[in-house]
Amino acid sequence: MTRKRTLPTIMKPFSQVHRTLTTLGFSQVSLREGTAYEIKFRDYASLKEYPYRMYTYTQENGQTLIDLREAGFAVPGDVPMSVEMAAEQVMSEVVQYLEGTAGRSRLTPIDRALNGMMATNEEEVKRLGKSMARVQTNAKLLQAGLIPDPIQ
Repeated sequence: MTRKRTLPTIMKPFSQVHRTLTTLGFSQVSLREGTAYEIKFRDYASLKEYPYRMYTYTQENGQTLIDLREAGFAVPGDVPMSVEMAAEQVMSEVVQYLEGTAGRSRLTPIDRALNGMMATNEEEVKRLGKSMARVQTNAKLLQAGLIPDPIQ
């Protein structure tokens, strides 16, 4: 008995979907109804390959829809548990990458960032002065044979 997880429907631009899936080892397969992405899992005990497919659909707005509930093994029959577990692991990676949660760090919102603001108190001015003291001036850079920053 295998348990089925509820997998989402994801809609992203084609380029992002194609790049993500091909990076994860899928190959694009053209079908009469649309496009599918296929990856083959090998059972090393029986030396059989089991193709796993995900179907994609192009929407009117140009986005690519992936209904992950349709994803599954292309050949009906008994699939070994090790192959099913490998497919489940790959599918969780696909979901993470397509939903943008894999390896992405939380960025500071622009309204909270201190870019372009002046120091607000004397302590910040002193800290800024100490950090600027370590920076070489353009004259020192020219003497050392380096190219100075043109903005300064």
